[in-house]
Parts: sequence; structure tokens; C-alpha cells
Amino acid sequence: MAEYYVTYKKDGRSWRGSVKGYRRARARGRTIRVTRVRLRRALGLLVDDPDAIDFVEDVRLPGAARRLLGRHWAARRRLAGAQARADAAAREALRALKELSLGVRDASDLLGLPPLKLEKLWRLTA
Repeated sequence: MAEYYVTYKKDGRSWRGSVKGYRRARARGRTIRVTRVRLRRALGLLVDDPDAIDFVEDVRLPGAARRLLGRHWAARRRLAGAQARADAAAREALRALKELSLGVRDASDLLGLPPLKLEKLWRLTA
């Protein structure tokens, strides 16, 4: 799959997108998503295999928005790590409860997790 570097910039009430190295591959749209679709269509006319287009995107945002977005993604990474640790603890607790011959529904009540989540965790340990 061919990678194309794309830059999006806010231009008043719309977004501009351009592909690095292709002067004619430019597009505008009211949203980034619309701009992306139009840019894909424009680039598809210029390359040999339009189905193999993969964008590496750079969205240019003002400083405050960029910092807040960075804080958001850092928090999401911390959350993913905490979720992985919580899942591991739930698997261990479920294993101990299963050894006591408790069913998934009873374990669900004790752990405060839905039965389907516990069944999924149990399948991952097996």
C-alpha cells in the first residue's frame, strides 16, 4: 500500500487538504472527513493504483487545541494501561472464584462486571 503525506489546514469555515509532492492533489471541504474523501478522489486521478492509497495525515491545529488533543491522547494511553491491569486483576479473581465453584453470574455480582465481560476474560485465560 502506498503512503501519501497529507496536510489539513483550517481555512475560515472550511478545511484545505493537500498531498505532499502532488501539486494538483488538493481539496476543500466543510469537515476534515469530507476533505479526506475529496482528496482521495483527486489523488486517485493522478496515481496508477487508486485502491492502494494510504494517507499519513497531519492536521494543523492552533496551539491550544493541539495541546488539549495531546492531553486527551496521553490520558487515553494511561486509561488503556489501567484497563489492562484491571482486566488482569479480574481474570485472577475470576480464576479464584471458579476454583470455589462459583458461577459466572455470581462472580459477576461480586466483581461488579457484566457476565459477558467475565466470559470474555475467562476465554482469554484458557
